[in-house]
Amino acid sequence: MSPLNLNYFEIFGIDAQISIDIENLNSQYLILQSKFHPDKFVNATNLEKSMATRVSTYINDAYNTLSDLVHRVDYILQLNNYSKDEHTTFKNTNFLTEQMMLSEKIENADPSQYEEIKNEISTRIKEIILEMKTNLTNKEFDILFENNSMVKFYKKNIRQLSV
Repeated sequence: MSPLNLNYFEIFGIDAQISIDIENLNSQYLILQSKFHPDKFVNATNLEKSMATRVSTYINDAYNTLSDLVHRVDYILQLNNYSKDEHTTFKNTNFLTEQMMLSEKIENADPSQYEEIKNEISTRIKEIILEMKTNLTNKEFDILFENNSMVKFYKKNIRQLSV
């Protein structure tokens, strides 16, 4: 069967889960690229070259999606036919208040405090990941979407600290 007929998780032979084994993903990626990379098809027909390019691109897209938590969760939601307008206003007022306080904390922080703040945010992301696993198991896609949105905010905070 062509990899183009498989979803991203199936390509790498892993279950559709919130947390995945990144080392396994990396090794499977290398194995797949060694089979399907267009450079392996230099002497092939134009059709075979074209197909190799399509498959390799699909593998790259799958790898990039699955290797990032936020993109992976967005993809899981897509696989479950869940969609929500990205422009929908985020309504979790407690979280938004926390975000305003965190932004102020980051703004006023001394660079020597950045690592501590990053650790606080990373701890919160880990807590949300646990919730997301339960959301997926219980097919609570609205809550999973909201939790993924919170992770997006937290990753933005971490990027602010990395500048």
